[in-house]
Amino acid sequence: MAEGQAPPHQTRLNFKLLLIGVALFSTGKLSAQIQGSAGQQGTKPFTATVALREGYDSNPLTQTYQSSTNVVSSTYTSVQPSLGYNYTGLQADLALRYDFTGTYFASINQSYDIQYSQAFIGRYTYAIDPRTSLTVSDNFIYSEQPVASLVTAGLAPITSTQGFINNLGTIQADYRVTDRLAMITRWNNSILNTDGAASYNNTGGIVSGSASASNYMNNGAFQQFRLDVTPETVATFTFDYQIYDYQSDQNYRDNQQVSLSLGADQTFTPTITFSGRAGIQLNDNYGLSDSSSTISSGGLGSGEVEIGAFPFTAISSTWNYDQKSFVSGGLSIAVQQSNLATSSDSEAYTINANWDHYFTDRLSVIQSIFLNVAVFTPQLTQAQSLAISNSYQGSGQQTTLTYQCKFAYEIFPYLSAELGWSYTNYGSYFDVNNGNGGSYTRNQVYLGVRGTY
Repeated sequence: MAEGQAPPHQTRLNFKLLLIGVALFSTGKLSAQIQGSAGQQGTKPFTATVALREGYDSNPLTQTYQSSTNVVSSTYTSVQPSLGYNYTGLQADLALRYDFTGTYFASINQSYDIQYSQAFIGRYTYAIDPRTSLTVSDNFIYSEQPVASLVTAGLAPITSTQGFINNLGTIQADYRVTDRLAMITRWNNSILNTDGAASYNNTGGIVSGSASASNYMNNGAFQQFRLDVTPETVATFTFDYQIYDYQSDQNYRDNQQVSLSLGADQTFTPTITFSGRAGIQLNDNYGLSDSSSTISSGGLGSGEVEIGAFPFTAISSTWNYDQKSFVSGGLSIAVQQSNLATSSDSEAYTINANWDHYFTDRLSVIQSIFLNVAVFTPQLTQAQSLAISNSYQGSGQQTTLTYQCKFAYEIFPYLSAELGWSYTNYGSYFDVNNGNGGSYTRNQVYLGVRGTY
């Protein structure tokens, strides 16, 4: 999660974060930047935008390579209205936004040929005194009909047949203890309620997955100390505690994580910044026993597996080379949540980059790329996995690659034309019968217009 308030050009990343769920560390937020955000800066208290798009989707149902039917492709029509409200006072700031996305796929010809989602985003900041401020924020998404999306960091982009609810709430206090020492304290809560990953039957229909394998609540506490070594260099020490409680503990996925890291934020020039973190993550999986011989309704024996220790590192940098243009990127190595019923986490390697470039005052391009490789090492023996879920995947990895590109031309100050392309590739490879398959590729291209008030 973001460690502090992002620069203005990075605030656009927050909505995409909600689509991919709660990432434990801030580098994941760089995965996409094309949509707007709550609290868009400007002189108007009210903002409104409407985007109309006509496009083509090569795989709107995210059908897998293993599907027994031909992959369905379709043209589509999309409408995306958004309403925002911004208030800036002497001591308090308030930002609210509502987003709606509705898409019609002409070639699907089934009950789920219309997909839509709604997002409610709010943030309130109150300055208690010149040294202390309190921020309360909430991001809520509700979708009906199948919306293919990254439900949480490291999981495959899946199709949910009944939609999902994802809510992220945070309370953060920022305070300066001395002229050189500052602190950030944050509590976060995330709830995911979905019917789980879908599968495809022999007739090409979608069969809903199990909710118990996906639904969870996440609570966390974050504490960071920031020391101004020089005006350009800030040293950090961070403590982050996260606990995950799944709907069904029969999946043995409840766990808690603690990370400790040292880092620095460096401003090389007014236009070039760098951020780095390095430390250790400790992961404790409930229900996993040191004994491999006892399996009961309460879990595998009465004990717990020894706490696992994993290295953590994350670096990112931004170069604002023009008034509106910038390039940024980052990479991280961390532990993230799993979508395997018998494995609560995976080792994740993530690379991301973003580029906004204005050729002229009217013509611009926005690009983003995100690569996540999740490596799984079985925490249960094959006999234990078969006794729990009648399946065993073995070791393996899941790879998610996304690329987005949008050209925009400002016809008038309130109207622009857009041409975009989005690419997603998901691969799932395991030792035993390619367990937990579902690999697929998806291309989306569109041409549209966007009106802004």
